[in-house]
Amino acid sequence: MALSSKKYDTIHAKTGADKDKLKDEFDNGYLTRISDIPDKEPALAALVYQVGLMQEELDYLRTEISSNKDKATFPGFGTSSTTALAGDTTTISTAQANAITANTAKVSLEGGTSTAISFGDLVTVPPKTKGGKATYQIVMTVTQSGVSKSITLTLV
Repeated sequence: MALSSKKYDTIHAKTGADKDKLKDEFDNGYLTRISDIPDKEPALAALVYQVGLMQEELDYLRTEISSNKDKATFPGFGTSSTTALAGDTTTISTAQANAITANTAKVSLEGGTSTAISFGDLVTVPPKTKGGKATYQIVMTVTQSGVSKSITLTLV
């Protein structure tokens, strides 16, 4: 929530002893007397009004600051309907993440009846003649019941 625009303007730039003189008049109740007779001192009555607006604004800001400062916890962001950010609600479990990691690390395929098929790295074979095209080879190994058979496949 953004702060609303301020309601007040700068009244003076007094400092030190000059500011102390203003405080003395305030402490003597002069401000209250002006608010009781606004028709006799209209310029001062306008200042009293301005000060009143600043008090209202300060009181409002204090409640806003207090409501945020007094929070015991931060609700945080998460994945439930009350804490999720829009478009950020899908999560996976640790088990799912582990399964993905294990699957991407595989270099073989489990077939039916305990048959495993694995592939070696794809190898580039330079052409035999100048200007010829390179070919590619990959070794495929099939294993079942402890028996392995391999073949080198040439891809063009």
